[in-house]
Amino acid sequence: MISKSEITIHNTTYDCSGAVSYHLGAFPPDKLDLNALLMPLTNTVTALTRFDTMLRGLPNSELLLAPLRARDAVVSSRMEGTISTLEEVLRLEAAVDGPDDSPVGRNDTIEVALYARALRQAERQIADGYPLSEHLIRTAHKTLLSHGRGAEKRPGQFKTEQNYIGERRRKRIDFIPIAPEHLGPAMATLIGYMHDDRVQPLLRTALAHAEFEALHPFEDGNGRVGRMIITLMLWQSGVLSAPHFFVSDYFERNKDEYIERLRAVSASGDWTGWCQFFLAALQSQAAENIDIVGRILGLYEEMRERLRDLLRSRWSGDVLNYIFANPIFRNSRFTRDSGIPKPTANGFTNRLIDAGILSVLVPPAGRAPGLYSFPALLEIVQEPVG
Repeated sequence: MISKSEITIHNTTYDCSGAVSYHLGAFPPDKLDLNALLMPLTNTVTALTRFDTMLRGLPNSELLLAPLRARDAVVSSRMEGTISTLEEVLRLEAAVDGPDDSPVGRNDTIEVALYARALRQAERQIADGYPLSEHLIRTAHKTLLSHGRGAEKRPGQFKTEQNYIGERRRKRIDFIPIAPEHLGPAMATLIGYMHDDRVQPLLRTALAHAEFEALHPFEDGNGRVGRMIITLMLWQSGVLSAPHFFVSDYFERNKDEYIERLRAVSASGDWTGWCQFFLAALQSQAAENIDIVGRILGLYEEMRERLRDLLRSRWSGDVLNYIFANPIFRNSRFTRDSGIPKPTANGFTNRLIDAGILSVLVPPAGRAPGLYSFPALLEIVQEPVG
């Protein structure tokens, strides 16, 4: 006999006695404690302004921060139980021929690589003038779940059955998202709120993220899409000049509080407490990102001089940019995509290996190209241990 504090899903009984249900009709909140948020907001704006100033000063932020994007994909996916390493993801990306090529590898590594692909796709759409919309979110989700295990979870389609958040191993449900029959109007409200310029951009981003996670509109992949939305909103609202802010590290380090703060929104309407946590996350992550980006820039300047002296070629800048954007690469891709004549590019690879700048991960064999890495950069961007 199943009591009201239990629910059966696919013949498994779960304890839902401590579950919190979605706050139907309570978004957006009527008010926030602005006195409690004033100082955190001021400090976070200052931190983000410093980070954005650094972004604006980079010779090519898209190129230099590409490895950090891969790291954020690793950490964000790890929060959902997908375990892979940065090296595995970069190895997989090195084997993929183009943006539409199907990745081949472990399911976990494929899922992480697809996160980075979905975010890049969404950024391109916004850069082309498309708004952050329901369509854009569904398109990102379709890409995110296009291969591997996610392909069976209705990519790009909103849920049609009630979903739950909890711990499968302990057979416990902690949160019950919005019911499918209420999702359509709620998503419309959320999208409208994302573009409400009357609300301070950081607070708008904080509340929109919490609401998206509470709606949990998809069968799978909600957490990863929700964290993409943070980056896209900070960029689209003008807080950042480029979509290069990576906050998953902080959320993973503080995962228990992250989850509890989100639950408290529905349990007791504590939107202010959530905003305080969210602002602290942005402020802390901005400081950490400044440190990492500064180290990347320092290495870039050091290598610019070193490659200029080592290669003594007009192509040295192209080599520099390629190994920073692709810290793990196959030589066939380098000779094809770097714009350097093939014989010259092959010679450069060998000279960089001899100089200790590149390491050989897989030596060339017959027609199979070698696989190489740029250890100095990988050491800087190596993802934290979860």
